[in-house]
Amino acid sequence: MHAFANKPGNLNVPYYDPEALMKFKQQAVELPGTRKDDTETGIFRSALAPGELVKDYPGIKTAYDLLEQGIKTNPNGPLLGHRRVIGRDKTGALQWSGYTWETYKKVGERRLNLGAGLQQIYTDVVGGDAEDKYNIGIYSINRPEWLITSWAADAYAISTVALYDTLGPETTEFILNHADVPIVVTSIDKVPILLKLSEQIPTLKAIVVMESVTPAPTSGPSAYSVLKQWATEKEIALFEFNEVEELGKQNPVPLRLPVPDDVWCICYTSGTTGNPKGALLTHTNAVAVQRATEMTIPMWKDDIHCSYLPLAHVFEKVVINSVIVKGAAIGFFRGDVTLLMDDFTTLKPTTFPSVPRLLNRIYDKINQGALESGSAVKAGLFRMALNSKLEGLKQGTLSHPLWDRLVFNKVKAVMGGRMRFILSGSAPLSKDVMAFLRAAFGFQISEGYGQTESTAGCGVTWPGDYTVGHVGPTIACQEVKLVSVPEMNYNAKDNKGEIWLRGHNVFKGYHKDPEKTAETITEDGWLKTGDIGSIDEKGRIYIIDRKKNIFKLAQGEYIAPEKIENTYIKSNFVAQMYVHGDSLQSELVGVVVPDPEYSTQWAKDHGLLPASTPAGVPLNPAQSPQPHMVELCKNPKFRKAVQADLDSFGKGDKLRGFEYVKAIHLEPEVWSVDNNMMTPTFKLKRNEAADKYRPIIDALYEEVAAAKEAPAEAPKAKL
Repeated sequence: MHAFANKPGNLNVPYYDPEALMKFKQQAVELPGTRKDDTETGIFRSALAPGELVKDYPGIKTAYDLLEQGIKTNPNGPLLGHRRVIGRDKTGALQWSGYTWETYKKVGERRLNLGAGLQQIYTDVVGGDAEDKYNIGIYSINRPEWLITSWAADAYAISTVALYDTLGPETTEFILNHADVPIVVTSIDKVPILLKLSEQIPTLKAIVVMESVTPAPTSGPSAYSVLKQWATEKEIALFEFNEVEELGKQNPVPLRLPVPDDVWCICYTSGTTGNPKGALLTHTNAVAVQRATEMTIPMWKDDIHCSYLPLAHVFEKVVINSVIVKGAAIGFFRGDVTLLMDDFTTLKPTTFPSVPRLLNRIYDKINQGALESGSAVKAGLFRMALNSKLEGLKQGTLSHPLWDRLVFNKVKAVMGGRMRFILSGSAPLSKDVMAFLRAAFGFQISEGYGQTESTAGCGVTWPGDYTVGHVGPTIACQEVKLVSVPEMNYNAKDNKGEIWLRGHNVFKGYHKDPEKTAETITEDGWLKTGDIGSIDEKGRIYIIDRKKNIFKLAQGEYIAPEKIENTYIKSNFVAQMYVHGDSLQSELVGVVVPDPEYSTQWAKDHGLLPASTPAGVPLNPAQSPQPHMVELCKNPKFRKAVQADLDSFGKGDKLRGFEYVKAIHLEPEVWSVDNNMMTPTFKLKRNEAADKYRPIIDALYEEVAAAKEAPAEAPKAKL
């Protein structure tokens, strides 16, 4: 076993490189004597820490300590970087600066000043006691002020409540009331929303605007002065961010450091049904996940992280913890995912936590660009190079001296040229996409599995393991077991069942919801994930189904619609899909949002659209639906082609007969947060889909019934 504990900045804990990891025969081990009966497997722990679950470091017990370690490690190094608008070009397009950076030392001072200022506002404006434990809201896209606010809260044992930038007013009102938030730190565009809601949020007393917007004396009335007057009328105190920093600087307040069991943040899950639930995540949770991931995928001081995944999601927050504890840098995207590749060119990041939604787009663009280059020779060369590297992956090799130089170094350049690691999370990444990206980029791409309630951590694939389909072994701060789900025919004796977790990363419970907490966490501390998994002989976890969102058909079969949607989404025709069924029906029906790019080109190639039809645009709600897609979705020939393609993928994945979707409706408008069809984490709101498409669903069932009753076509006589 090779464990390197002396590499600079690695906190004096074991770090296992890919060569060392691949020497382990098992990645997780089943503890002897823990398999009690056929309803549960034994308890599995990481092979890196089978004796005792890892929890923290000497001297690092809280999120506050993580940043302090970074300040000690790299005080004059860059911490937060962002780009500024510096003008417009002749066409009116915005022009941007390069990245402007603030050091660890500077940011450390700012967060202490801000924290003291927030404490002053809490006592003087809100009327609270200096010793109170309370929550503050953060409401904006990712930007430096977001993290400075979070770190200020850590220094004064304040819990943060993050609101997704895309939240509608109803959910915003619910969360702020549910968490009793007295102060919200926000971007200026969200201030009108908060002021409109303020009468329905009695705890809200102060708003801090992230932008420096105080007008010069000669500038006359400004948006900020209007907001200030409006806030006064609403009896809400309105402050600028730098004003609060200065307030704290002039009136320093003694630090009130958190203890490990204090609530670090209340992370509201973007539920697909009902109101969101507030998961109470502690400082122990935060440090434990970072400590566990450090063992296999550590950051280093010279790393640069690109922050674009919402900081309101715990996945991005725990990644940030791994960055700061090592003194590495964080560069923010400009707020527009379509400009992300340009940000990469300027930032040159080394690490990139992402989600399948974006990685699938990168895969499509690389594949399409290579195979449709206009040159049969170039396309053939790319296929040859790709196949060679895919074979190399099976032997544990990421690089190839010839093909990387001739073909793939150009591909790697689109990620900025310095990228060394991508971590995919939040949803499954297809096996084909994973293998393709590993071969094309030639650096480590891992897949992680977790949920808000486990502080984003559960499993992650090990560097050096280039097999696909699994999410790696359990991380070292927790243990895992599988529990039988007889109604879905999953039995622990076959090493299949619901995944249960227990460890230092498991949340404290749901805020103000003891009933839901008791449903989710057992008395002896096991978190029921609702996911169905299996564990192979090496101890790696495979996600094979979902217990959540299951329903019965009329004849009694249980259906997991997300599993079926994951099969059908492989079709090039499909961008988004909703599978519907209920206990009064024997069949499934579905609603498909066709992929505009592929569908447009296919329709032109097959004579269903004129050759002059404009190209389909990527999934962009602002440009959806395109007029030609509206017409194409009405075309019965196109619908028949999509249905046939879905059936072929169902056959390929060996869906059972009752799992096939028997009829579909084609929807030209992309589902998004804006039209209330998607959660902020881009999960389909199933109840909204059921309500919106109820008349269409009823019509589809009538169509299915009519097809069943129609007489079979008589066989033709043989001559």
